Amino acid sequence: MTRADGDSYRTLIMRAGWRLEPETWRAARIVSAAGCGALACASSLTMGGATPTVACAATAVAAVAGWTAPRIVLARAIARRRRLVEAQLPDAMELLGIAIAAGSPVEQCFREVAQNLEQPLADEFEAVDREVNLLGHSREQALDHLAARCESRDVSAFVAQLAQAVSQGSSIAEGLSSQVALARETAQAAALERIRKMPTKLDVILSFCFLPPTIALVVVPTVVDLLKFLNDTLQ
Repeated sequence: MTRADGDSYRTLIMRAGWRLEPETWRAARIVSAAGCGALACASSLTMGGATPTVACAATAVAAVAGWTAPRIVLARAIARRRRLVEAQLPDAMELLGIAIAAGSPVEQCFREVAQNLEQPLADEFEAVDREVNLLGHSREQALDHLAARCESRDVSAFVAQLAQAVSQGSSIAEGLSSQVALARETAQAAALERIRKMPTKLDVILSFCFLPPTIALVVVPTVVDLLKFLNDTLQ
């Protein structure tokens, strides 16, 4: 594995919130591909009518699926964690604004707010405090790392607003307050949009639930009676 591949894997694994090394992740994908390919090959050989060409094709397809499946699981984990972070962010910004208005340093505010948050955003805020106070990173670097780990538009906007307020010496609490209001409005609009789409989704579900019984109770007896009538007429 090259250094670039290792850094890419490490970034993706970090965004998913998993505790894996890139080498372990790469080995898991190889084992998944080999296991799926071997299983498909064994299944094909146990079938009496399967030719060697069919067995090889099934093995190749299964191996590709086994190699791709962990990446799909990882992508879903990243998306799920991003949604959790964005859902927790307005409350976190509100608490952070209150702590900063009370006169605490920004890094200490991150640590104090993290103690009152749930995962995964608590880990991210603790990482900001750890990078500044233990690893010696600057505040700007720690905030940039936070935005890179979360890969969220809301988090990037929060980081940009906070960095701008710190660099310009403006009121951080007021900036966070306005950003919290905007984030809550956006979340409310998204929730209303999901609510408006619910009747359409319910119609599809109800159609699948009621259509088969309706066919079985109405259409099938009618078809049977029609066939019986035609049979009697022809005789």
